[in-house]
Amino acid sequence: MRFQTLTTLTLLPAAALAAPAPLDAEPAAAALAPNNVHIVGGSLLGSGCPSGPVDIRCDGSKTRLEIVFPEFSVKTGSGTQASDWRKNCKLTLNMEFDAGFQVSTRTTSLRGYAQLPSGASGQCSSTFDFTGASGSSTYTTDLDGPRQGSFEVTASANAQRWSSCGGTTAIMNVNTQCSISPTSQNAQITIGHSSRPVVVAIEWRRC
Repeated sequence: MRFQTLTTLTLLPAAALAAPAPLDAEPAAAALAPNNVHIVGGSLLGSGCPSGPVDIRCDGSKTRLEIVFPEFSVKTGSGTQASDWRKNCKLTLNMEFDAGFQVSTRTTSLRGYAQLPSGASGQCSSTFDFTGASGSSTYTTDLDGPRQGSFEVTASANAQRWSSCGGTTAIMNVNTQCSISPTSQNAQITIGHSSRPVVVAIEWRRC
């Protein structure tokens, strides 16, 4: 297990982020957000966490996060062992924002590279929860072989959860896991390179 402090936090204008396909069909006018949103710190823990700094970007609308895991990769087959077949990385983000709001996640867009032969299948999931609030939201992406090359898959949550009301902070926990089966075939999935970050759409509402 590796533990590190989140070292790169960036707030960018909305136009500065390369925009993939729209995360959903809702009009932009529906995006309610506080005037001030800051990511003030965080940490990483897990077998899939990168050895270098992690990059978190929030666009100017405060409704989109980009997460880069530079070395998050799972693989199976010749020369691999159990620790290569399944990995996870738990990201904890400390957020500050204007009073009177709650935050939630809406969709995730998983972007990466997969090399899966016929008969192999991969799965990646991200589970979100907020410290002090009940429940969690899980987004699951299934990748079936044969497949080779870049991919982008957008997933919706099994349930929507909100941070608690009554404060100006929220701790968002994101546990991302990837695995491949069967483990006897040569296969690999890599997610979150700098050019293809994981995109998380977030939503705000008034308390």
